[in-house]
Parts: sequence; C-alpha cells; structure tokens
Amino acid sequence: MEYTREEVLNTIVNVLKDVQEDFHEEAIEITEETTPIGSLAYFDSLASVVTTIHCLDVFDYEEELSIPTLFVNNDGKFLTVGEVADCFMTLINKKNKKI
Repeated sequence: MEYTREEVLNTIVNVLKDVQEDFHEEAIEITEETTPIGSLAYFDSLASVVTTIHCLDVFDYEEELSIPTLFVNNDGKFLTVGEVADCFMTLINKKNKKI
C-alpha cells in the first residue's frame, strides 16, 4: 500500500499521542517540528523503540531494521517528527519497490 507523507506524519503524531496517554500525561501539541525525545514527558530511547515498532505495525512493515529506533539517527541526534516521517517514507518506498 502506498502512503502519502501527510498520512505517515499523521500516523506518527497519533501514535505519539497514544504513548502520552499511556503515560497518563496531558498531551502537548505535537507538530512536524517536535523532537519527541526531550520534548515529550517520559519519552526516552526505550519509548522510541516501542513507538517505532508500533508505527511499523501500522504500516505493515515486517522487514528487520538495522537500528532499533527511527527517532535517533546514526550519529545519535534526536530527530523531529518530520524527520522520522521522512525515514518511514524511505522504508515504505523501498518495500513498495521490492513488490
């Protein structure tokens, strides 16, 4: 299935809102510029792994990743929601090309 960047972005935002609710925290506004690690209460590297897995499930992406989370790049930089959406778009596009 093909997803638009807007659909990917909205899905990530919705998953992040669910994570905030799971921590019983009042949801803050999450935008494309939000950096979840450091901006969202209790959202750490472990939460980013769980969130990555949840998003991969939503997108029916079953291939193994070489990294545990898409919320941190290879240099250890915490990514914005928009940057994470771009990472997911790259994965999804690679998957669709293989089909």
